[in-house]
Amino acid sequence: MALIFSLVAVLYAVQCIIFIYGILTTHDHPIVDSEPRVSIVVAARNEERFIKRCISSLVALDYPKNKLEIIIIDDNSTDGTTTILREFERSYPNVKTLSAKQGIDQLRGKANAIAQGIDVSSGEIIMMTDADCAVPPSWVRGTVQYYTDNVGVVAGLTLLHADSWFAGMQSLDWAYILAVASASMSLKNPLSCIGNNFSFRKAAYDEIGGYRGIKFSVTEDFALFKAITRSGRWEYHYPLDEKTLVFSDACSSPSDLFRQKKRWGVGGKDMPLSGLLIMAVAFCMHAFVLLGLVLQIQNGILLTAVLGKLFADFFLVSIPLFKTKQQAQLKYFAIFEVYYILYVIALPFMVFLGGKVVWKGREYSSK
Repeated sequence: MALIFSLVAVLYAVQCIIFIYGILTTHDHPIVDSEPRVSIVVAARNEERFIKRCISSLVALDYPKNKLEIIIIDDNSTDGTTTILREFERSYPNVKTLSAKQGIDQLRGKANAIAQGIDVSSGEIIMMTDADCAVPPSWVRGTVQYYTDNVGVVAGLTLLHADSWFAGMQSLDWAYILAVASASMSLKNPLSCIGNNFSFRKAAYDEIGGYRGIKFSVTEDFALFKAITRSGRWEYHYPLDEKTLVFSDACSSPSDLFRQKKRWGVGGKDMPLSGLLIMAVAFCMHAFVLLGLVLQIQNGILLTAVLGKLFADFFLVSIPLFKTKQQAQLKYFAIFEVYYILYVIALPFMVFLGGKVVWKGREYSSK
């Protein structure tokens, strides 16, 4: 048992070193100075709590208004979202709102709403965020400067408002996951991205047939990301850049967090083999940490492995936080580690035994 644990710990350490190398070699400096036409597309479903903040941040963007359109799709909201959207549309000429129609073919849920927004867009670059997010004034300008002619996708970092230990541990989790995503892009093995800070060239979207041309997924952003990056036609970037940092709100309860993680896990089942191996190593490492405590694996081996893991995790999560000047969130590292160990072990059971995915009041099959 001690030998197996040692082997797993070495694999985990090597994996973290590769991630750190990938992050440190990520291209975080703008490449071009241009102002292409940009369409921002946001789907909103029962977001009356957050939608004002989101659109207020979008209309405050430091980008020429004649080259920027903001398209908000009301995804069958039953609260006050529709009224708020109409107020913004009346007040700002470059804000356009529409109501999502029933999807056809495999289009369902958020993917259906986003697809309809892209259908009416006129931008060369499509940028996406979520209705519960706020973007910085430099978000568009900072993102489009990575778009050379051969780039089809540019993703960005999202963190959470860390105003409590519960939110703080979630934010560090996002920092960790997205740091790995950035590293994988730098190493030319794109694994994932997050749709609340995601952009792509309209031509790349059209080439793969858009959302209508790909299999439905509960993580529609990940499905689109995979289709474009795997086409072999386009380059991609995932800078950890303060100018493109987006903030969102953390899940407010354990049940909401469970549903979010389950949805991400189910969507991630289509990850390439390299991604699944990364998850397998992480699962084994965290399982052996708990098992080692229960079975009292030789203290020296257990202590060395745990300290090595803590050091590697801390260094990995620190890089995106320091790059975006959010290092104050590191005070939540201890609670993040406890949470991280528990949910990585629980995730496979949540994905394969947890039944249907429930998100925004809709149910989807977990198969």
